[in-house]
Amino acid sequence: MRPRHIVTVASLVAALVAVPTVVALASHPTVATTATAQAARIAAAQIRELQHTPHQVLTGVVGADVGGAVTFAYAGDSITARPGSWLRDLAADTTDTGVHALGGYAHSGNRTDQVLARMPAVPGADVLVVELGTNDVNQGVPTTRILRNIDTLVAHQSAPHVLLIAAPPSNHTSSLWGVDRRTENRVLDRALAADAQQHGWSYADPFAADRASDDGWLPGTSADGIHPTTAANVAIAGEFATAIRAAAGRGTTGNDTGTAGDTSVSETAVTTN
Repeated sequence: MRPRHIVTVASLVAALVAVPTVVALASHPTVATTATAQAARIAAAQIRELQHTPHQVLTGVVGADVGGAVTFAYAGDSITARPGSWLRDLAADTTDTGVHALGGYAHSGNRTDQVLARMPAVPGADVLVVELGTNDVNQGVPTTRILRNIDTLVAHQSAPHVLLIAAPPSNHTSSLWGVDRRTENRVLDRALAADAQQHGWSYADPFAADRASDDGWLPGTSADGIHPTTAANVAIAGEFATAIRAAAGRGTTGNDTGTAGDTSVSETAVTTN
């Protein structure tokens, strides 16, 4: 083969290699059709998952009022709304937990923007408890948007103290939206802690005792890998109560007094307001 022919062949090969993949796909309608069908199946599965979420809603006053209790408002998802949740446990507790829910909104499956749109004003609450973000993570919502929604929700309330709650553990490392839920929950936790510190709010992880080293649930503490069991929620409810009192600057009971920023009442609570 002459040198000129060698150069020509090499140029043709290089040109073919440089053709964009999209052109190659366009020349193969079967491949494009298969990709479209796969995308449609994923979209349908996402819709089924969202529709499958139980319609569990909690709003208004929860539990009996106890004199001297720290009053709080709540904004949450299924961790707060579902049967046997920490908030329902506190309401059913016959002992003096030192806290009382004046109102709020919690809905299973809801993202931060959905709760923000439905959250009522709760005047008179000492603490605003925000337990949100994991459904956003599941659906691939950017962390910056999650924080923006939470900050807006806080701005719409008049509570003098704010308590951000860590995302719970997760045994799931994938989602229909292509997200590693466990890893992204960890990212969200760090962002929530930083957001709380920036604004002078409180941050707590009531799930710490049930959280494995890889951020999954400890064996026996979750039946579905997302929510704590009813038994685990009993202790978790106590951690929530402790963190709420700490956020308000209270001690171990509703009638005790303390100073804001005192973290001795709970290793999981970081109070700065």
